[in-house]
Order: sequence, then structure tokens, then C-alpha cells
Amino acid sequence: MEAIYAIDLYNGLSKDGSIPWKSKKDLKFFYNKTKNNVVIMGRNTYFSLPDEVKPLKNRLNIVLTNNIDKYNNVDSHDNLIFTNNDKIYQLIINNREKYLERYPFLISDFKIFIIGGKNIYEQFIPLCETIWVTKIKKSFDCDLFLNYDYSKQYKEPEIIDDDEELTIFKYLRIC
Repeated sequence: MEAIYAIDLYNGLSKDGSIPWKSKKDLKFFYNKTKNNVVIMGRNTYFSLPDEVKPLKNRLNIVLTNNIDKYNNVDSHDNLIFTNNDKIYQLIINNREKYLERYPFLISDFKIFIIGGKNIYEQFIPLCETIWVTKIKKSFDCDLFLNYDYSKQYKEPEIIDDDEELTIFKYLRIC
């Protein structure tokens, strides 16, 4: 599994339940990384997405929620699953061929990306092989922060991209 997220200068993840910055470069990076793969997110993250992009196209959207009955009839799409099974990633990995058959937009070597929110990141980052972090070089007065100590589980980050707007880091698990 991999995780992917963006934070502001002070590790801010969101403000008032949504991402406060608009970065075409970060959105393009996110899209190119996650397209034709599986994305796992929490309920709040899913419902914070603009209506015109949810569920995320060309991806199998897995939404974790404790109240699955409430969402069974919400947004009926062929690439969207609401579940309370926080081990669904194991089910997907163990049944890769079935998922490839059922979801033809997935690439044959598809990956599973954790895409938020904070509780989902905190739960799944320790299980991820790779973490992609975009650091936006401005403060956005966020009210939700993600401060994760990568030093014990991950190698020193590789800088993938760096300019005046943002830096993209790649963390790899120490074997």
C-alpha cells in the first residue's frame, strides 16, 4: 500500500473540512499517481470532494465508514464501495484477479492508495511501503494537522519535485 497527501508549511491537512489550497501541480501529481488504482478514504474525505469529481474517476473508491447502512444507497456508482471493513485492502490484494475482472479500469499491477483523512492516515501509514507527501510552501491557517514521524520506519525522503510552490517527497519503508 501507499499513502499520498498534501500539507501546508505547518503540516496543516485541512481547514473547515476541506483542502484550503488550489494547486494544479499537486492535483496533477495526485491524479497521475492514483489513476487506474484503488483509493481508500474515510467518509468525511469522500463527502468533502466536489460533486463533479466524486467518486474519483478511473479509480476504485473505497470509503470506510462505521455506519455502512446509512450509505448503502448513497451515490450508486460502479467504482464506489462503502464498507466498515478496515481490512478490505487485504481482501483486494488476496483477490486481485477478481478485482481486475470486476473493475476493468484498474491496471494489472494496480496499487492501493490511502488518501485521507487524518484518522485513516494515522491508521494505515504504518502499513504503507511508500508515502508521497506534497508540502505546500505557504500557511493556510489550517485547523487539522498531520504530524507523522517517519524516522523510525522510513528512509530519508527522496525529493521528487521542488519549486517555489511546493516540494514533493517520497518516503520508502526501511526493509
